[in-house]
Amino acid sequence: MMFNRLKGGALYVSVIISILISIILSLFIVVAYYNTRSVQAQNSLTQLQLSLESGFEIARSEYYMPADGGTWQQMPYNNDSILVRKKAWGCFLLIDVKAKNAHFRLNKTGLFGTFGWRDTAIVLAEQNRQIGLAGKIRFRGNCYFPKAGIQSAYIEGNGFSDLNALKPYIHPAPVYIPQLSEHYLETMAQSQSGIDPYSDSLLSSMPDQWNQSFKQQTAVIQQGSMVLSNRILSNNIKLIASDVITVENSAQLTNVLLVARKVIFKKGFKGTVHAICRDSIVTEDNCEFAYPSSFGVYAEHVPDSAKGLVRGIFFGTACKFKGGLLAANDQKNLSRMMIRLNKEFEFIGSIYSSDYADAQGQLYGSLCCRTLLLQTPSGVYENHLYNCFIDPKRYSTGLSVPAWQKQQDNHLTCAQWF
Repeated sequence: MMFNRLKGGALYVSVIISILISIILSLFIVVAYYNTRSVQAQNSLTQLQLSLESGFEIARSEYYMPADGGTWQQMPYNNDSILVRKKAWGCFLLIDVKAKNAHFRLNKTGLFGTFGWRDTAIVLAEQNRQIGLAGKIRFRGNCYFPKAGIQSAYIEGNGFSDLNALKPYIHPAPVYIPQLSEHYLETMAQSQSGIDPYSDSLLSSMPDQWNQSFKQQTAVIQQGSMVLSNRILSNNIKLIASDVITVENSAQLTNVLLVARKVIFKKGFKGTVHAICRDSIVTEDNCEFAYPSSFGVYAEHVPDSAKGLVRGIFFGTACKFKGGLLAANDQKNLSRMMIRLNKEFEFIGSIYSSDYADAQGQLYGSLCCRTLLLQTPSGVYENHLYNCFIDPKRYSTGLSVPAWQKQQDNHLTCAQWF
């Protein structure tokens, strides 16, 4: 049997082997190229994430300039660019940071406050008058009371006899309560000034249901007065009224900002709300406000007709609130401020009143006011506490409250990420 040998067979085999080797080497080169690109992209993304966090550090620092809030800034050590915006959202601060480079864009938004007083229950101003205690009173933090001390009192037929148990918590009160940051008050006044043309978008009508992302412009609805019922509104929405906003318990509000002369929450309302008013905020019975909510009453200029009036925040019975409460006077003190926490009240957060506060119920946080003013069905009692439990330590870890004092400006912590 005869076999014909293929001429140049070795050459064909060599060519085939060379082609196979070339294909394999090409595959290695392609894999190496895409691996290098993947590593570079991951490094670029990691670096951009660090630039994003740097934006929040800039917003927290004293070097942040509001004038730069609408412009992109080149990072000094790479090709990343960041845009930082910071504005008031109720009593908290809303910080939005965008970061970009040639390959990626990132965005992160959060609601910021500061750490509360972890060992302070009450701070009053020195008025050389004793504080009367009645009913069930307990403290789990330092109380700065007038030097005259504490005494037992009888209110609604209830007295208090265990003064010795409270004396270790009592310390001399300062002449003046800690002052609010002027910059913070200016920011609150600015948030009441109306529509911001750079960050707000005016809607022609109020939808029944709307969810506006904080990555977009703020959706604004502006009217003379409003009644909110059967509405489902969430996040980056601001409602502005020159007079009164009334919120029915059928309304569902989440992180919405209300700006008005006065806001009224009807009985049984539940939601997460931020409200800034010039006159007062009133809640009826059994209202619940989830964390992080905030109420602020402040007016930069109060008319002469407000002389002698008491403005502020007034709760009904059996209400719950988690966040921050602020009632601050104008510079001329033409009226008095009051924060009234009614009986069976439950609170987590921080409270500040430039004048009066009525502290009742269970308070997990701190209270700062010039004078205590208790209101009951039987009468009004100045410098008295009745049925009050204050514990600033239980929820202090991780709790962020509004940063309304100057020394807190540069110690911002996140209350909620969006």
